Amino acid sequence: MLGRLLIGLVKGLLVGGLVGLGLAKLGFAAPIAVVAYLGAALTGVLIGLVAGKPIWAKDAKIEAGMKAFVGALLATGLMYAARRFLTMPFPVALGELGGANASLSEAAGSAGTLGGLAMTSLASVAGLLGAFYEVDNDPSDAEAAPPGGAKKQAEGGKRIAAEELDDEAEELDEEPEKKRSKK
Repeated sequence: MLGRLLIGLVKGLLVGGLVGLGLAKLGFAAPIAVVAYLGAALTGVLIGLVAGKPIWAKDAKIEAGMKAFVGALLATGLMYAARRFLTMPFPVALGELGGANASLSEAAGSAGTLGGLAMTSLASVAGLLGAFYEVDNDPSDAEAAPPGGAKKQAEGGKRIAAEELDDEAEELDEEPEKKRSKK
């Protein structure tokens, strides 16, 4: 579980850092609120598609789509929290990529804050979402399930093996044939 947590964190940091770097290269190193929230939504969608069970995995299209939608909503909320509470100044001068964020009332001579810079805020938001999605995806469930969907619920509420259900289905199929032959 710790390994999956670290993998999700790394995936999130990479995706968020790359989207933040893209915003910084477009001139939004310290974006205004609208750009920051749109960037967070985009990052949430991307991390929802690649973290946990990725979209290219077998039978994962719907799950990845749902994670992408929810990821956009969660990332927007997490971006609000990052801009509001991550007010520590960034310790390293980033040159062209760093800058004060006027919408957060940062000082003009500062290198920006962790929540104000696109690269740091998006990386932290995506890292948190990626870790959550990766831990939530438990590959041992798929490996532990025997082939053919071994257990299903019977009408009485007790669990029975799939083979027994198949036998019952065959018996039910035979009954109409007997009725037809009597006519």
